[in-house]
Formats: sequence, structure tokens, C-alpha cells
Amino acid sequence: MFGSSPLIAAVVATVAALLASSWWFGVHRRRLAETRAGVQALAGMKWRECAGLVLQAMAEKGYAELPSSRQPGDGGAEFLLVKDDERCLLGYKHGTAYRLGEANVRDFANAVQLQGAGSGILVTLGSAEGFARDLARRYGVDLLDGRSLWPQVEPFAPPAMVASIRDQAAREIRKGQRIGMAGSVLLGIVVFIGGYLATAPASVESPAPAVATDTDAAAAPATTDDAAASAEDAPATAAPAETEPRFADEASQQADAALRELEEVAKLTEQERMQRRLAAATEVSELEQADSAIWSTQSTLVIRMAKADGIDTGLVNDACAILVKYEELRYTRLQLEPPGDSTAPVRWRQCQ
Repeated sequence: MFGSSPLIAAVVATVAALLASSWWFGVHRRRLAETRAGVQALAGMKWRECAGLVLQAMAEKGYAELPSSRQPGDGGAEFLLVKDDERCLLGYKHGTAYRLGEANVRDFANAVQLQGAGSGILVTLGSAEGFARDLARRYGVDLLDGRSLWPQVEPFAPPAMVASIRDQAAREIRKGQRIGMAGSVLLGIVVFIGGYLATAPASVESPAPAVATDTDAAAAPATTDDAAASAEDAPATAAPAETEPRFADEASQQADAALRELEEVAKLTEQERMQRRLAAATEVSELEQADSAIWSTQSTLVIRMAKADGIDTGLVNDACAILVKYEELRYTRLQLEPPGDSTAPVRWRQCQ
């Protein structure tokens, strides 16, 4: 992600976090809040009214109530339904305090057999234990608790009650939505800062080597010797032109020598350039103040210092003296890292 612009990465992270928080609070948490409020609203109704909503939900699935089938039960009622000529016993227990266990399932399964029904549905506004669900599957009984019941009876509930439940759920999750939005913006800021810090060192442009400075004098003798050697090997007809200096002043001569060496470097293969870079890093790592030296980028040499005494002038001078011998490495950026057991900060220096 940090390979692109930090701003783009921050915007992407913020939008992704906003979408995730919108789904979490706007869909998932809202659905749970509406279910809790719906179950509480059903528990506040009279049991006959609530049982009537359950029967309407069953009718939507194709179940029809048989005449005179209502039988009072222990804290609830039982209804004999029929669907496709198959009888089904519906047991309803009112109130959110019910917690259906294995004993409730066994008693209801016996009632299903006594009624001559082929299946049974046991409904409660409370909850059902895990072992009770396993036992119910063995007896062919479906268990519906409050969480699974409300979505089925909601379409048949009074519109005013449904609107009140939704308003209550919206108020409950509004605080969470605000927290999600603030967290998304904060994540975007963190990503932007992290991306900026990660890309800032690499984005510093190295000075253009075309402009000669006084420090080019260190490389001038080598290039002068090369020019003299080339002049000796040239044909006799070309010798007079090569012996004459191209520029009168010393600074221009040094710049011309540097340009000639850069032209020679440009002719090198990638393998040869890599060998020169490795040779320079090896020579730097052999310095007394350096523990190791490796290239992290084309223009950055990471030097692990042998000791962190806060004084790196000598190491920088010695390392740069080695690097300027290679014209393409003259403007290398040095990353000075303290030893592993030191808390000193990483320092950056620039050759030339």
C-alpha cells in the first residue's frame, strides 16, 4: 500500500474502514438491536396476542390451525396444525425467562406422539440450550427461540410497534456509528503518517552529478592518467589534437574529466556495475568503525557502526573517500545505524 502515494493509501484505508463499520453497525448490530427490542415488545403483549402472531407466521409457511385445537399447557399453549394432510403440534411458551432444556423437549415430544402428529414446533421468547437442540433434532422437533422468532413474526406485528422498535434500535447503535466513523478517520491519518515516513527518505533526490565541485579534485588524477594513456595509444595523426587541453581553467578540466568517467561508467554492463557496488561496500565494511555495509537502494548504503559513540565524522569521511573513487557512487546517501544493543538513533549523511 505504501508503494503508492501516502494520501491515496490513507483514502483507501479510510473508505474501507467506513464501509466495514457501516456494515457492522448499520446492518449487523442494527439487526441484533431490533431483534432484542422486538422480543421485549412481544413479551410485553398478552400471550394470546403473541400466539396469534406466531400462528400467522406459521400460516405463511402453509400451516393451518385445526378447529378447537387450542390446549393450555404448562405456562403456554399447544396448537394442532396441518400441512399437506400431515399434522404438526405447535407448542408456545410466553415470556423471555424460559430456557428450554432436555426435559422440556422430551415432554413436548411425548405430547406430539399423543396428538398423533408427525412433527412438532416448540416456540419460546426465551432461549434454548445446546443439548436441547441436539435432542430436538433426534425427535424431529423444531425449536424457535426469541432471536429466530422475531424475524418471522415482524411482518405481522402492528406497524406502530415495528416503527417504535426500529427507532429504539437506531438510537442504540447511533453512538457506535459515531465511534466507527471517528476510528475510520483516525486509521486514515495513521496510514498517511506511516506511508509518509516510510517513503520520505527514499524520495530525496540525489544531487545531479553533472555539476562539478571542488571535491572532484580527488578523482582528477585518475582521469588525467587515463586520458594520457589513451593519448599514447591513439594514432599519430590524432595525437596533436588530444595533447592539447580542451579547457584552459582547472575547474572546467576537472568537470570534463568527471564527464568522461561517467561516459565510461555508462558503457559498463549491469553485472559490472553490481560488482563495483559490491566492491565499494566490501571496502567500507572493512573500516575500523564499520561493522557491516550493505546497499538498501541504488543510492543508499546502510552502514552498521561498530560502536555508537555519537561521533561519525571520521567514518563518514573514510566511507565517502572510498565511494568517490567510483564516479556513479559519488553522491551516495549513508544510513548510519547503531549497534543492535544501542538505543542511539539512526543518522543520515550525504557524500559530497
